[in-house]
Amino acid sequence: MKKITYINDNYINHNKAVVSVEDRGLLFSDSIYELISVFNSKIIDLNLHLKRLFISLKKIKIKPNFSKKKIETILKKLIKYNSLKNGYIYIQVTRGTSERKHEFPSNYKPTLIVFTKNLNIDEKIYKKGVKVITLPDLRWLRRDIKSTSLLPNILAKQNAFEKGALEAWLIDDGYITEGSASNAWIIQNSNKIITHPVNNKILNGITRQILIKILKKNNFLVIEKPFNLIQAKNSKEAFLTSSTMSVVPIIKIDNFYISNGKPGETTKKIIKLYNYHINQEKIKKNLLNKELKIA
Repeated sequence: MKKITYINDNYINHNKAVVSVEDRGLLFSDSIYELISVFNSKIIDLNLHLKRLFISLKKIKIKPNFSKKKIETILKKLIKYNSLKNGYIYIQVTRGTSERKHEFPSNYKPTLIVFTKNLNIDEKIYKKGVKVITLPDLRWLRRDIKSTSLLPNILAKQNAFEKGALEAWLIDDGYITEGSASNAWIIQNSNKIITHPVNNKILNGITRQILIKILKKNNFLVIEKPFNLIQAKNSKEAFLTSSTMSVVPIIKIDNFYISNGKPGETTKKIIKLYNYHINQEKIKKNLLNKELKIA
């Protein structure tokens, strides 16, 4: 079956999907993206992802020529066309095509690209936990914008891969900000759950946002404040979150094992709570679809 991709009002064969060599997303990384998980063919936390997409577009002054409703329609069609069950949908919006100049073009039409990808994550990472390494945070200071300018992230991720780690935790001014493609969390001996506060130094992950609400609802103490490497290594437990991987236990930072080197009981509970949320999202979507069909 041919994979279908969307580019600027066209649903086309993925292998024939192209953009102009003068597209500003290609030339300058002058673009925004979102990556949205799909579980059992249902889109997870769509409204939050679209809200962040439009906020990021506003921050870099791209005026969208499409609505949230239009994007939702595109996503649903691609899930159907590509028979996507478990995976993700990638959305990218660029400032469009124009003569190569650093300043914004006076007239432009944004380029909208959407494609899907099947994803099967090895369940071992949840049962056995993973290793992360630490590196200096070399990214720009507007990490709150979900920009496609990801070269420092890519280099950090590759460094982690070469050292047998799943992720790289980044350190800025002595504090761990986040991972190259995830948010960072530690659990102290007092069962305080700590993650970096929302500011320009991190991307406020959608899974992060949802998990904070879930934890507080279930009477966990969540504190949003910076933590350093010593605190991380001395923590009771640690984990990371992302849209594609959800909640993943961390058992080793650099060459230092956390606690007994196994996923902790609190992290296991957190994984169960988040998985329950994912299943509830699926149930809500199914009920809504049934109601729409009846109406």
